[in-house]
Amino acid sequence: VLIMSVQPGYGGQTFIPNSLKKIGQVKSLLNETKSKATVQVDGGVNFETIRQVSEAGADIVVAGSAVFNKKNARDNLNHLRKNAGAIS
Repeated sequence: VLIMSVQPGYGGQTFIPNSLKKIGQVKSLLNETKSKATVQVDGGVNFETIRQVSEAGADIVVAGSAVFNKKNARDNLNHLRKNAGAIS
């Protein structure tokens, strides 16, 4: 299940905080129905939001600007993974 946490259209947008509630609701529904579906979050995922997204129930995240709009993409990706909590 894909949850957009920004308005679709372009990169670099700010994460919409209400998305955390949606992530949790979807994850709960999937757990209740014993679904094997995963929760993916796309938009505004960065060093500050990735932990919250993980704790809300995301299994997969899409992080574009947080990885590629900085100096070293590999270091940025490693930093995101380190702060991702349950997301691997």
